[in-house]
Amino acid sequence: MCIVLMGAFCAPTQMQAQGFLGKLSKGLEKVNKSLDKANDKVDVATGKSIQQENGVIVTNPISSTADIIVVKAIGRSTSENFGNVELVLRVNVKAAENSIALGGSWGQGKTMAFDADGNVYKMNMPSVSDRYDVTEGLATKITLNPFLKVRKTDKFAVVKVVAKCGDASGEVNMKNVPIEWDPAEE
Repeated sequence: MCIVLMGAFCAPTQMQAQGFLGKLSKGLEKVNKSLDKANDKVDVATGKSIQQENGVIVTNPISSTADIIVVKAIGRSTSENFGNVELVLRVNVKAAENSIALGGSWGQGKTMAFDADGNVYKMNMPSVSDRYDVTEGLATKITLNPFLKVRKTDKFAVVKVVAKCGDASGEVNMKNVPIEWDPAEE
């Protein structure tokens, strides 16, 4: 009789526990989805890697001050196998700043590009950062000094560009940057 009574009381309790656990797991799924969305926003704010629509992956340590997007890389042939490559960026400053320094080398950073074979390419005037005029809230198209004597390849594996805007500074890393060689004049 005791066994029958225990079975009668335990069965509903076990079913209630399973229902509670089901509700708990659904609630945890909602929390995890919310955290994932929050982490996506945090990635942009903290400079973690963001993949653009064109496949370029940009890690921007000054993203709290300026968004930096790779528009394209234009290669201009200087010989059959080599050329100079200009990197075109779209910069949107989010702070009350009227200029941004891009390129060159200072502090711990140095602007350079690498192809898939590990070749290193430096900019024209590698020790000087150029300052570009910008306006808060307005995306500005900026063409950097060219990387010199680049072996003709379909893309840069990695491009590192030193950036400083206001108090924010760092090395913006761009991966998988396609190069368009000798395009028709725009």
